[in-house]
Amino acid sequence: MPALNVEFTDAEMARLRERAALTGRSLKQHVHDVTVEEADRLAFVEGAVEEAARVLPGVIARFPEGQR
Repeated sequence: MPALNVEFTDAEMARLRERAALTGRSLKQHVHDVTVEEADRLAFVEGAVEEAARVLPGVIARFPEGQR
């Protein structure tokens, strides 16, 4: 399975360990989950922006100035 070696400062590592403990996950699982969730969030936002750009011209055409 692919792996990634990432370097953190001591302070960053301490914060990550603290967050992992608060969520009841191992440090490895916490860092994995946060990384994947952020990538998924960014993909969702990019898709939403593309969809808004696709439908916005139709909305502008259907609703005259002052009604939008």
